[in-house]
Amino acid sequence: MKELRLEAGLSQSQLADLAKVNRLTVHRAESGEPVQDTKAYAIVQALARRLGRKIRMEEVEGLNIL
Repeated sequence: MKELRLEAGLSQSQLADLAKVNRLTVHRAESGEPVQDTKAYAIVQALARRLGRKIRMEEVEGLNIL
């Protein structure tokens, strides 16, 4: 997930703002810690919007969904 965030040119805080989640949630998701499915979905959708392409949650390496 970190690679996608960096490709999008976002900091963890910026991605958290776009996804409307806490920055710690983004940090946890990048670290492979479990994240609630709704929050993981919000993060992936924010990345997809920023990158201008569809991204499926299954495509995001290391994303651990509760």
